[in-house]
Amino acid sequence: MAAEQPLVLHQYQVSPFAAKVRRCLHFKGIPFEVTNYGLTGFGKVRKLSHAGKAPVLEHRGDWIADSSDIIQHLERHFPETPVIPTAPADRALAHVFEDWADESLYYYDLTMRSWPNNANWLADDLTLEDSGLLRRVFHSLAPKIIAKQARDQGTGRKPREAVCQDVAQHFTAIDHLVADDGWLVGDALSIADISVVSMFTVLERAEEARILFMQHPALRAWQARVDALTLPKGISEDNRALL
Repeated sequence: MAAEQPLVLHQYQVSPFAAKVRRCLHFKGIPFEVTNYGLTGFGKVRKLSHAGKAPVLEHRGDWIADSSDIIQHLERHFPETPVIPTAPADRALAHVFEDWADESLYYYDLTMRSWPNNANWLADDLTLEDSGLLRRVFHSLAPKIIAKQARDQGTGRKPREAVCQDVAQHFTAIDHLVADDGWLVGDALSIADISVVSMFTVLERAEEARILFMQHPALRAWQARVDALTLPKGISEDNRALL
């Protein structure tokens, strides 16, 4: 019998949504491969997903788009190490945390990382897989495109001080919830922790967010606990958002 083909994650490498899936795969101990796309590969990504977005998981001939749908797929096919709680109330709360990370925290990331002092690192991240003239063009344009997305959603129209205050409140709230070596939901790591840490990890690549994050020892300790369970061993600080 032929060996089963490994799962393939088609991704924009720095995407926090791809990171959420990778962390779940690592935690579950599922071997997988990745195919990375640059901004110049947008046309290829559109062929993988009806929404034209990555990540997309390739598994046994199926193509599953959207990080939340991918996690549900992994839970069905690899249930031995669950990331979704079984108790109905815990499952509901984990869903709320995941949705909050995906739909609210994400726009704070777009807003802060597109500020001029953070834009170069953002552009480097977004064009990792691009090269030549097109990379130079996208390196210049990408932060402006991201800033427009944030403005269109609304978070990007807030004053910088208000954005920093919001993020500080978010960090403080999670810090309180995970004090005493706790988890966001129940007594074990779940998709709630993975989703929020994935978003915090890219948000920290904004200078202002990093300074605010470092003011919370319990938050940093919780992040380290999540990282230890969901990331490969021995990666550097700057690569935590990429592996």
